[in-house]
Amino acid sequence: MCCRCQNSLESNCKNGMAIHSNPLLSASNPHTIVRNDYEKLWDMLRATADGVTIRDVARTIPSINYDKAKAWLGALNSAGYVSREQIDLTRNLPTYRYQLIRDIGQKPPRIDSKGAPKPPSVNEAIWRTIRILRTFNANQIIASGSTPELVLNIASVRQYLRHLHSAGYLQVRQAGQAKQLAIYQLIHNTGPKAPEVQRGKKIYDGNLGLVVYDPAKPLPPSHEAEKNNSKQAKKGASHV
Repeated sequence: MCCRCQNSLESNCKNGMAIHSNPLLSASNPHTIVRNDYEKLWDMLRATADGVTIRDVARTIPSINYDKAKAWLGALNSAGYVSREQIDLTRNLPTYRYQLIRDIGQKPPRIDSKGAPKPPSVNEAIWRTIRILRTFNANQIIASGSTPELVLNIASVRQYLRHLHSAGYLQVRQAGQAKQLAIYQLIHNTGPKAPEVQRGKKIYDGNLGLVVYDPAKPLPPSHEAEKNNSKQAKKGASHV
């Protein structure tokens, strides 16, 4: 059982480990990784040897409209992953067939709207490192996850770790103290896509295709206990 924690996660905790239980995460292991629209388009390109048109995509994947399909196929063409061939001309409006010419596997390329390579975000770099290390503190994430192109900083890492802990992805193996960072352990590895922090501090998991945590809604019992303990600890600390 965890004692009262000051400042919730980076706190003084004398006994045990802080463990959050999220039934949405607990029920999802193992599971099939949900493919988003861009990934579905990539799957369609890989599965169609003769190529696709923009209308083919819009008809086959209802969640992708014509404009979105056109933008994504155009970006993939600019980046050199698909070829483009005109197959029809009606009222001066050409129809193009897009065919995959550079297959890099199941994971589609990370590119922007102009086809330029897009580097991973800070949270994506942190999540990737978490999945490798499994047990870690914030400094270890920085040391292992930073690259010449993306140098992680302690504030961003600690903030994202707090979000993941609140949502139930992480447990605290050793609470932080005055000169010692908290040690976390990954307990729910839902897949390669980094959980996204949305407006209102909601956590959306693209691997599951759902919001797994919303602080505005009732929390599981373990979260409520931790929340109440944290409030009491902060109240007591204010009188010190």
